Amino acid sequence: MAYFDVPDMEPQEFSLWQSLLDERTGLWLPESRKIFLTAALVRYIKDKKLSGYKALYSKLKKGDLTVLDWASLVDTLTVHETCYYREKNAIQFAVDYCKSKAIDGFKLQPDEPQHIQIWSVGCSTGEEVYTLAIEMDKLSYSLEESHGKKIYFGVTGVDISYPSLNVASEGRYSSKQLDSLPDAVVRCYFDKLEDDVYQVSDNIKRRTCFIQGNVFDMGKKIKQKFDVIFCQNVLIYFRNERKQQVVKQLKERLKPGGVLILGHGEVTSIEADDLKKVDNKLCLAYEYVGKA
Repeated sequence: MAYFDVPDMEPQEFSLWQSLLDERTGLWLPESRKIFLTAALVRYIKDKKLSGYKALYSKLKKGDLTVLDWASLVDTLTVHETCYYREKNAIQFAVDYCKSKAIDGFKLQPDEPQHIQIWSVGCSTGEEVYTLAIEMDKLSYSLEESHGKKIYFGVTGVDISYPSLNVASEGRYSSKQLDSLPDAVVRCYFDKLEDDVYQVSDNIKRRTCFIQGNVFDMGKKIKQKFDVIFCQNVLIYFRNERKQQVVKQLKERLKPGGVLILGHGEVTSIEADDLKKVDNKLCLAYEYVGKA
C-alpha cells in the first residue's frame, strides 16, 4: 500500500504495540487510548515512507530508528497537562513536612545546616518543580525570621519527554500560564522578558535541575536520597504490577523518615511493609520507616 494510506490497526497489532511500550517504558496503553497510538504512528509512517504499522514495528524492534524518534513517539502517547500549584493539598503537605523536618533539625543539630531534597517525578514542562522550589524558598525565609536560620534545598525534576524537559529547563512561560499565581509571587519569582513571556528567576532556577529518564531506570541515573518524592498522575500509565515496581524504585531513593506523595486513586494498596500510610485526608502520602 502507499505510505500515506494507513489502515485501521488490527487487534493483534495493537497487542504487539502494547507489549512493546510495556517492555521498553513500563507504560500500559489501554484500548481507550488506541486512537492516540494510531495517530502518533501515522506521522512516523509518513515521515519514514514505510508501508504500515508492521514495518514501523519491525524497525523499532531491530533498533533501526533513533533514540530521539522513539522518545518523540512516547512523548505523543503521554499527557503533559500541568500548571502551577496544580495539586495544592499535596504541595502544602510537602511544605509542612519540610518545615517540621527543618525545625527538628535545628533542635537536634543546632550547628549544622539543614538540607532538604525533593524529587518531582513526571515533571512535564516544569511548573510542578518551580512551584515546589518557590514554596521552599518562601519556607526558608519564614524559618529565618522565626528561627534565625535558613534551609538549603534543591528540587529535581525527571520526565521521559525530551520536548517537555526543554521547556522546563528554559523556564519560560506565557502570562496566561501564570494567571493562577498571586501578583506578588510573579513579581518576586519571575522576570518579564517581553509582553507575554516571563522567565523563572535565576534564584529559583539555581535550586532546580532536570533529568530525562524513565522511572524504571532512575536507579542508574539518580544516586542521591530524597526527603520528599512528589509523584502525581504518573502511575495512571501503569498496570498494578508495574505500579508496585515503580513504588519500590521510588522507595529506594527515600531517606529514612522521608515521604512519598502520590495522586489520589493512583494505587489501591502499597505492597511494602516499610512504607507507612500517613493519616491525611487531603492527600495520599507514605512515610518511609525503613533504614538507610
